[in-house]
Amino acid sequence: MKKRGSLKLTIIMVIVLSVVITATVIDIFSINKIIATNKSQTASYRERLLEDQKIALKNEVQVVVSYIEHVYEKQQKGKISEKEAKNQCADFVRNMKYSDGEGYFWIDTSEGVNVVLQGRDIEGKDRSDLVDPNGVKYVQAILDAGKKEGGGYAEYSFAKEDGGTPLPKLSYSVQFKPYNWVIGTGVWIDYIDQLESEYVKEANVALRNNLIQTFVILVVLIVCGTIFAIFFGRRLINPIIMITHQMMLMSNSDFTENDELAKVRKIKRHNNEVGQIAEALDVMHENIRNLMIKISDTTEYVASAADELSASAIQSAEASEMVAESCTSVADSCTMQISSVSDTSNQTQQLVSNMHNFEEAIVNTGNLVKETNDSAAKGALDMNNATEMMKTIKESVEYTSGVVESLGEKLKNIDTFVDTIAGIATQTNLLSLNASIEAARAGEMGKGFAVVASEISQLAEQSNQAASNITELINDITKQSEEAVESMKNGAKNVMEGSEVVDEAGSTFNHIHDMVLSISEQSDKMSEIVGDISQSTDSIENNIERIEEMSKHISDETHNVSAASEEQAASTHEVASASEKLAESAQGLQGFVSKFDF
Repeated sequence: MKKRGSLKLTIIMVIVLSVVITATVIDIFSINKIIATNKSQTASYRERLLEDQKIALKNEVQVVVSYIEHVYEKQQKGKISEKEAKNQCADFVRNMKYSDGEGYFWIDTSEGVNVVLQGRDIEGKDRSDLVDPNGVKYVQAILDAGKKEGGGYAEYSFAKEDGGTPLPKLSYSVQFKPYNWVIGTGVWIDYIDQLESEYVKEANVALRNNLIQTFVILVVLIVCGTIFAIFFGRRLINPIIMITHQMMLMSNSDFTENDELAKVRKIKRHNNEVGQIAEALDVMHENIRNLMIKISDTTEYVASAADELSASAIQSAEASEMVAESCTSVADSCTMQISSVSDTSNQTQQLVSNMHNFEEAIVNTGNLVKETNDSAAKGALDMNNATEMMKTIKESVEYTSGVVESLGEKLKNIDTFVDTIAGIATQTNLLSLNASIEAARAGEMGKGFAVVASEISQLAEQSNQAASNITELINDITKQSEEAVESMKNGAKNVMEGSEVVDEAGSTFNHIHDMVLSISEQSDKMSEIVGDISQSTDSIENNIERIEEMSKHISDETHNVSAASEEQAASTHEVASASEKLAESAQGLQGFVSKFDF
């Protein structure tokens, strides 16, 4: 068997490496943080020292400014002159010292002319162009800082003694505007570098101690992690080793109750995945053992059953061959049935076709009957309308006849009036003649009256002539009216006769309409009957087609059954052969199972 690596060693190495890597990462992070903190504290320390020095310088200058302001107030009150005030202030500043005499003050005008500098020769001269060794115009920087609101700071290099080494210096200056002065003082800050250096040394010592402490902690963590890894590895791996031994036994066909199995069953009490594996292995061992026992018992039964199955298969093959022959006979019968059904189907299709033609003829007849019915109904309606019109014409003729007769009577009355007018005209003519005679008798006096009588006579003659004409006209109208009345009476009679004929024709059309309706109803019923017959024939045709299809299907199925029976016969022969092989396999399986220990 191929030699494999130790899982215990692998787990121990993984745990140790995890502890080492974790501790190293934490240690590196801690070291970086300590170094960063050290740098931050060093920078903060320098800034703090510098800030303290700035505050001290500002306080010193404020003392001088307070004194100058006091003198300026005296000047403002007129106690001293401006020159005396400036001289007094200059003397005070020139003699003012601090820090054991090392610190001093100076005054320059805003333009850079020195006013006070410890009584040196530079007083009264412009020093705004002075530069330090680094090229910085430090006086101008002091003036610019002092002109800021609240004053300001300037950094430059300046030697403590003439010819000495330039050292960093910090100054503070502020402007006193009433005198146009910039008052300042400064201090060397090289001592800050010394203090910072000492602080850095102390910080480095503390850093080294912290690093040593961190390294010791790292080593302790690695040692503890290694011890824990070994303990945990043994505790984790030992049960797995026991399970592995039992699985090796099972792989070698050993399923007996042994010491390794007893150890595995103890591991089942562990409340973790290893305990679950042990329990699963125990169950698998028991199941496989029971399975092998059942297989051993079953193989004997299979061997004997295989022999019986082989004999049964031979009998089944013979029966299948008989079934195949029967199915072939049934298939031939079905083929004959299909032929008969096919003939019946053709005749039924012809019947269906005839019924469809008859149904179409019935439908067409019904349509014609409906059209005739519609025409008869329309004719009856038209005859009714004609009857109504004949009645209306009759009434109009009777009304017109009455009007004409009334007109004749009126004409007779007019004739009487005309006769009266003619008589009056005749009398008037006689009177005019008598008047003419009387006028003639009167002579000249009656000439005017004679003229009037003559005119009256003419009018009477005209009236008589008009009356005569009217009489003739009335006679003509009366004659024509009588003829019209007679004609209207004849027309009314004819209308009455026509109305009777129309009534008879309307009755005839109504009778025709009723008969056509009856025919239409009978046609509809016949159409329904023919439709039912057509549907029945269709159903018969469909059933015959289904019978034909079923016969074909039965024939096909019988052929299939026959083929299947033949195949079954072949299969049963194969089953018999397989049964013999099964018996041989059962014997081989018995030999294989006998190798296992239960």
